Amino acid sequence: MRKWRVGTVSMGASLILLGIVLFISQWKGMGAADIFMSWWPFLLVVLGVEILVHFYFSKRENTFIKYDFLSIIFIGVLGSVAVGFVLLSSTGILQEFRTAVSAETRVFHLPEVRQSVSSEIKRIVLRTGSQPVVIEGSKGNEIQIFGTYQSISANDIQRPEDYVTMNIVEDTMYMTIKEMPRKEGLFHTMSTMTPTVMIPQHLSLEVRGGYNSVFLYPRQLAANWTVSKAESVHIELDKNTNILVTAVTHESLEDGNIAWQREKSTGPQKDDLPPQAFKGKIQLGNGTHHIYVFDSQRVAVHVIN
Repeated sequence: MRKWRVGTVSMGASLILLGIVLFISQWKGMGAADIFMSWWPFLLVVLGVEILVHFYFSKRENTFIKYDFLSIIFIGVLGSVAVGFVLLSSTGILQEFRTAVSAETRVFHLPEVRQSVSSEIKRIVLRTGSQPVVIEGSKGNEIQIFGTYQSISANDIQRPEDYVTMNIVEDTMYMTIKEMPRKEGLFHTMSTMTPTVMIPQHLSLEVRGGYNSVFLYPRQLAANWTVSKAESVHIELDKNTNILVTAVTHESLEDGNIAWQREKSTGPQKDDLPPQAFKGKIQLGNGTHHIYVFDSQRVAVHVIN
């Protein structure tokens, strides 16, 4: 009497195919998970054919069929793992894992923005969003924006309109720096940006922050600048300028290399508003032009030679 063990051939074929898959993945540089998902149904075909062949010969010959349960369990485990890979791939979780494992944060340059300012424009309103922003005064009659951003993808920002918008209403130009894209999923990723904005010195500027860091380098300022809703404001002044800096903050007035002339401030009396507990000013020259900081957390001023 002949004995057939169903499952032995299938397990052997599975091991051979598994070895071939690993070899191809190393040789061709292909993902083992992708190849594994493509060939696992063949295991079920081999096992099914083996059972049918043994069943056919068992009727023609005096054959006793036994099932190699260990081999069948081994094939079932391989099949279950492959099905799991398929489910993870179809739901996007597998791609999330791949992205998280291979992610590398790199620094890229922002596309440069150059916008001429007509004589009708008298005021600039800049909405910064939550990213840190560097603002400098320029002698020209043109607005320029440049800088860098950190991301795992070079495709986040490809054109100027991907990160900044400009609109003109009467004598005011409104500029908005957009937030960087955020990836919400199994693994959270967030990109950061540090733009530098060049503003003509003769234009009034109103900076509306997003409780971020704002760095001001006004140079020879010929207009008034205002900053509100910033987490921290760093102001660097030329000692030969005529500028008056007035600040009202929630947390502190930080002394740079020049001390504040501090004043007492009682702040608003409403319960739903935070008290503006710190108020002070710094004057260089005759203080012709004004930088006013309010509704912010901290301010520091440095004077350079």
